[in-house]
Amino acid sequence: MSSNGWDWFEAENETLSENGTDHWQACFESDAGAKVLADLERHFLHTALGPDASTAAIWMREGKRALVLQIKRLAERSAAD
Repeated sequence: MSSNGWDWFEAENETLSENGTDHWQACFESDAGAKVLADLERHFLHTALGPDASTAAIWMREGKRALVLQIKRLAERSAAD
């Protein structure tokens, strides 16, 4: 454990599911999980706000976009392991 102030951010337990898959992979490899990711991508990655969007709306959208991309990375990394 480091004392840099980011200890809360580090993963505490990298355990696998009962069948040996990571929990991200187990969640998103199903048909329902794939549909959820597709919906998230469609709503937050493949749309634009428009030129009159406020800075608050842009920051909110960027946060949502970053979250969707992080979920995808975790699910894909788990599948590749």
